[in-house]
Amino acid sequence: MHRFNWIAVGVIVLALCLPSSASVGESKLDHPFVVLAWDASGDFGPETSGTTTAGWQEAVDCCVANGHDLYVKGGWGGRKAIYHVSDTIRIPATQDFRIDGGVYVVNWIGPPDDPAKDLMRIDSAMNAEYHFGIFVYGGAGAALRIQPENPVPIDGFPVVVETEIKSQGIADPSPFTPGERKPGTGLVLDGTKASIVNSRFDFVGGILNFKTCVEVKGGFAQNRFSCLHLHTNADNSTLFVLGPKASQNIVDLAIGVDMGAANVRGLAIHGRNNAFTIMTRGGFPGGNDVVLESTAAGNRIDLLHGGGSAPLAAVTDNADAASNQVTWVGGNLPIRTQPVPLGEHVYTQRLYPATVRVVGGEVSNVTLVRGSGAADCTSSCRDGVLMSVDDQLRVHSTAAPELQIIPFKVR
Repeated sequence: MHRFNWIAVGVIVLALCLPSSASVGESKLDHPFVVLAWDASGDFGPETSGTTTAGWQEAVDCCVANGHDLYVKGGWGGRKAIYHVSDTIRIPATQDFRIDGGVYVVNWIGPPDDPAKDLMRIDSAMNAEYHFGIFVYGGAGAALRIQPENPVPIDGFPVVVETEIKSQGIADPSPFTPGERKPGTGLVLDGTKASIVNSRFDFVGGILNFKTCVEVKGGFAQNRFSCLHLHTNADNSTLFVLGPKASQNIVDLAIGVDMGAANVRGLAIHGRNNAFTIMTRGGFPGGNDVVLESTAAGNRIDLLHGGGSAPLAAVTDNADAASNQVTWVGGNLPIRTQPVPLGEHVYTQRLYPATVRVVGGEVSNVTLVRGSGAADCTSSCRDGVLMSVDDQLRVHSTAAPELQIIPFKVR
């Protein structure tokens, strides 16, 4: 928690919030929160005069003006508690603010092709708690965009920090219609203007059926992100993109492809030193459950796959660095052999540790290189050299040998 070591004391004259309709009666702000209700039982709602956000923006503005939290009414059955929104809901930079409520739907009925029109945008937040219902969005922007830009009111700088954001889920408006989706994103975590750090993001009910379901951009560090059902029936789509500046995050996902959707990527990892737990039920083209992109380095991926003898067939390693590591449930990987060209050859161990044996041929020198250190393994190379991820084995041969690679399961 960040606070200055002084307390500002002031007297502010607060304006009363107006009710959403005459049926609501007098202002109900004798309690410490504003009520947003779909059925005219609260302080704001779809009946609020002039609203384009079913009362959301007016309720948030009232909370800002009067120092209240917000409660959003949900309801049994999922058919009535719906807030139809045609303009972006904007939550300004804040500290010590809570949005709570039942389970409800925020449904986008605004422009379908305007990339500037998100369903909801969240600015900077410090020590905030946002617990949302379900977002349904068919636009070209983002259903939920978290982008710190303006300074928080007490500490005076832009950031998302020490904040918890939860949702029952994010979906496009055609959950059972297969086919390619137009541009549009479910969730954008955008730290390009200011960082998103030390916060928790939890999507219980899933994120599904967007061109890109989740995109992380800019500074995003030391956060915990979970989505218990990240899936799609959209052709040519990507479930999760983690940008190159994302580091030291813990990411917990269950991923899968619905209705035979074609050319779907699961995770595209560009960041460094992140830890992933990935449960995959498959449906992706080979090697597309997890893709390590060129800038990925130092990431640890625990893969809980649905079975089969080749769990790493779900992973594509395009990383420039060899420092990413994959662990998996189930049995071990098979032993494999790799030819060694005559002369000098450098073998680099990638993704998992292994014992590597030099078989056949004639070698003059074998050296294990780890970081800036090196060890002569010429006399023991026929018995096997235990190699960690990113280790190198430098082989000098006068008659070409083979390498026998015996994977070592660490979890």
